[in-house]
Amino acid sequence: MYILKSMKEKRFNIDIVLRKTKRWDFKELLIQKNIIYFEWFVELNEDVSIISVDVNIDELEELYNFIFEKLSESRIVLPNGTRLQAKLPFDFIKTKLTK
Repeated sequence: MYILKSMKEKRFNIDIVLRKTKRWDFKELLIQKNIIYFEWFVELNEDVSIISVDVNIDELEELYNFIFEKLSESRIVLPNGTRLQAKLPFDFIKTKLTK
């Protein structure tokens, strides 16, 4: 119970790697949710951008569900460096965040 409570209060810096052509829908969602983000471009790859967000677990779940449904080819990079394809259930992501 304590882990879940402290996890709700904790913030996570997450990177989302997605195609530049698909980033606008995601950025619109971030703006709607009033989530501050930073966008990075990969120099040697014209197709990819990285959007970094600092979110709590509830915000992360909302973003993940959006990515899972609409941008499943995207990758998520957790604070510990773990890279995940957006094709796994969110509970799996939670377990990776607690390790």
